[in-house]
Amino acid sequence: MGFHKRYIDDEQVINIYRGQGTDRVIDWFIKGVDALVTNGDLSMEITDILYTDKLTKEEQWNEIDRMVSIESVKKLKNEKEKTVTSS
Repeated sequence: MGFHKRYIDDEQVINIYRGQGTDRVIDWFIKGVDALVTNGDLSMEITDILYTDKLTKEEQWNEIDRMVSIESVKKLKNEKEKTVTSS
């Protein structure tokens, strides 16, 4: 039996969210992992939300969904701006 570290960055979170939704993002943080190594504000905030006892599961899900949705839209906007300026 081994020790399972998972490295998570903001780009991974957004890509998982876009392809598989909030439930899969949450699973990525909690299932089959013994330790998390996060890189980026979004992934650190999600970790804080998931490991607090001040929110219900539903409140955690809603807050994570809201945060990742906002960051996903920002990333999409930046990608479009880069495409326009490079053309």
